[in-house]
Amino acid sequence: MTEDELKLVKAAGEIASRARDLGARMIKPGVKVIEVCEAVEKAIIEAGARPAFPCNLSINHEAAHYSPVIGDEKVIPDGAIVKLDIGAHIEGYITDTAVTVYLDDRMERLADAAKDALKSAISNFKMGASLSDIGKVIEKTIRGYGFKPVRNLGGHLIRRYELHAGIFVPNVYERITGRIQGGNTYAIEPFATDGGGEVVEGKEVTIYSLRLKQVRGLTETERKYLEEIDRRFKTLPFSERWLSDLGSKEEVEQTLRTLSKRGALHAYPVLLEVRRGMVSQFEHTVYVDEKGTLVLT
Repeated sequence: MTEDELKLVKAAGEIASRARDLGARMIKPGVKVIEVCEAVEKAIIEAGARPAFPCNLSINHEAAHYSPVIGDEKVIPDGAIVKLDIGAHIEGYITDTAVTVYLDDRMERLADAAKDALKSAISNFKMGASLSDIGKVIEKTIRGYGFKPVRNLGGHLIRRYELHAGIFVPNVYERITGRIQGGNTYAIEPFATDGGGEVVEGKEVTIYSLRLKQVRGLTETERKYLEEIDRRFKTLPFSERWLSDLGSKEEVEQTLRTLSKRGALHAYPVLLEVRRGMVSQFEHTVYVDEKGTLVLT
C-alpha cells in the first residue's frame, strides 16, 4: 500500500469510527432499526466516504447480516444485546468496524468477552504472526469468560473494493499455515456467545452483492437493475433500500430475488446462533507493516 493509499484508508477508518459511535448512541429500546442504520449511512456519506456495505444491526441471537429493508418497522426490544457492524470506503479503500451495545446489565460480561478478545488479538497481530495463533488467543480469552467463540465467523483480509479478500482470521484455534502479511489491512472481529458456538443461515435475506454482470434470459427490468448495481456498488454488498428509486418495494424485492436465483447476485442470509444463544461482537480494521500494527477504526 502506497502512502497515498494509506491516507485514504486512514480517512475511511476515521469516518467509520465516528459513524459507529453515532449509531451506538442511538441504540435504545423502541428505536427503529432503520433509523439507526440510515443515520449511520448518512453520516458516512456526509463525511466524504461511502458505505462499504449496508449497516448491519443484529439483535440477540442474530449474529450478523440483518440490515433494514424498505419501510422496515422492526424496533430494538427491551433488554437486547445489539451488534452494530458498519463499513466505510473512499475510492474502494475499505474499513470495517463493529460494536456491541447491551440494554440489560446481565449481558455486560458477554459483551466484555468479545471486547477483550479483540484487544488481545490486536496486541498479538503482527507481521509474520500465525493466523492460527490469533484464533487461539481469541478463543482462550472468550472461554476465560465462560462463553464460546463463534467458530464459523471471523475476520478477513481487505483489499480495494474487496471486503472479504480470501484470507480468514479465525476466532478459534485452527491448524492453518497462513501468516499475517505486511502492507495489508485486516478486519479482526471476535464473536462470543452463550449458545452453541456456531451460526446457521436464516431464511431472511437483506443484503446482496454482484456476482455476474451478464446473465442470459433476463427481462429488460432485470437487466436495468443489474446495470445499476454494477454502476453503483461494483462488487461491494448493498441493500434493497439503496435501489428504492428504481421501483416499488415489491418490484425491488422481487427483482433481487430473481437475480439471486439466476446466479447474478450473491445473497447474504441473516446469520443466527445455532442454539439461539445471545451473541456479542467487536471489530476493528488494522493496517500491518514492518513498523507495527495500526488500528484504523
